[in-house]
Amino acid sequence: MAFDEGYYILQAKWILENNDWISPKYWQELALDRTNSIQSLIAFSQNIFGNNSFSTYLPNIFSGLIMLFLTYQIHKELIEKKYAIFSSLILSTTFLWVNYFHMATQDIIFGTLVTLGVYSTIKGCKNKKNIYFLFSGAWIGLSVFLKTYLTAIPLIAIFPFLKSSKILYKKYFWIGTFLGFIPFLIWSNNIIATYGFETYSGLYNKLIVLSKENNFTNPFYYYGWNLILNSFPWSIFSIIGFLNNLKIKDKISKYFLLYYPSIIMIFLSIFSTKTPYYPIQILSIISINTYLGLVYIFSKENVFIIYFKKIFFRVFSFTLIFLIFFLNTQEYFAEFNLIFKILINFSLFIFGISWLILPSIKNIKNQLILVLVGPYLMFSTVVQSGLLSDRSKDIRIESEAIIRRESLQKKKIEFILGDFMDEEANNKLIKIAIFMPNIGNGINSINNMKTGQYAWTVLSNEDIKNKKSFKIKADSAILKPWKLIVKE
Repeated sequence: MAFDEGYYILQAKWILENNDWISPKYWQELALDRTNSIQSLIAFSQNIFGNNSFSTYLPNIFSGLIMLFLTYQIHKELIEKKYAIFSSLILSTTFLWVNYFHMATQDIIFGTLVTLGVYSTIKGCKNKKNIYFLFSGAWIGLSVFLKTYLTAIPLIAIFPFLKSSKILYKKYFWIGTFLGFIPFLIWSNNIIATYGFETYSGLYNKLIVLSKENNFTNPFYYYGWNLILNSFPWSIFSIIGFLNNLKIKDKISKYFLLYYPSIIMIFLSIFSTKTPYYPIQILSIISINTYLGLVYIFSKENVFIIYFKKIFFRVFSFTLIFLIFFLNTQEYFAEFNLIFKILINFSLFIFGISWLILPSIKNIKNQLILVLVGPYLMFSTVVQSGLLSDRSKDIRIESEAIIRRESLQKKKIEFILGDFMDEEANNKLIKIAIFMPNIGNGINSINNMKTGQYAWTVLSNEDIKNKKSFKIKADSAILKPWKLIVKE
């Protein structure tokens, strides 16, 4: 489980337990380095559908499906209606998208809003309908509520087109912009009224921190390898499609397939903080460029392209078949159940074989189907295995066992936060807290516990035993260094 994901799920838990939909907190402290948007969406979903995995990930699932649909629609607008579904299928088999689609963070939702802005702007320019002008402005404020200052980058990239197409001067664009900012303005007003403007400025302070050298600072060329790896092998074909867009005559298609993603990547590369998920906002465009790259090499019959197809697809196929043998020699692979191992071996084998015979297929539609079969089977297997949807399975199972054994379903469980915690303890703190049915706001010392109260602590067994009225109820190696104690 990624730190941010656990952080947001935990904050959603406090929203429901304290009925506070305004203040983003981390235990007893106000954590105003970000808004309360994704946390509120998770809490709202859990409030309706119950506290379970499905409701936790529902906001992400819903927005991810919309992003696939918008990719399909943008493909139709920029290229043609024929085979538009393939761009969506490419997106759904891109590792970067699949990975964050199964995380309870705001990254896929942000990417969906930016994609909505692109689609609405294109449709507004072509159809001149007010509803598209409305949405071409509404995404801005909604994105600010999710990602605050990061919204500036796609806005800068799309601004020249808004101006040249005169959408910027449309009344409904500004009405949409105002409507989109309403959630952010209401939240901001409540924060300022409750805590003061100085506290609210924490959002600005985070921008200053991220713009300077920090743990996530990476060189300018970071995305030159990171994005390529996180979207491999589609990134190879996307580059081919991107370069061929230099020949496109249609101004709208050329802007959004060539200039728009280029501006975004330049600004992301200039910014000091660089993360793998920042480019999610252009993955729809990357998928469409991938489609164009695939069609280009499938339709061209010059000597260079023929040799490229034979060499690339054969090398990739044999690499996958080697990967099958490599995985089966690794100790960690033996830990998975037999069904998963059979399925992953089968999907990798089909992946390799389908790409091996690909150059001999002549029909473009059949080639597009064949190129997607392998990745689709592979990601389906990985997702169904729980590797992406149940990332802390061992901690979850152990926590659920303790809850049943100690009958903790209706008890409020505290965490003792005043003792020294190393990196491992901090990481497990969030995960264990998420799986507890009811948690408090944290206490500073074991001495603050009340009779009959349960709490998690990192104190050693010896220190706990020296305090006569405390008993260790759970001391698992999986949850180490955390132990569950009760005051008798």
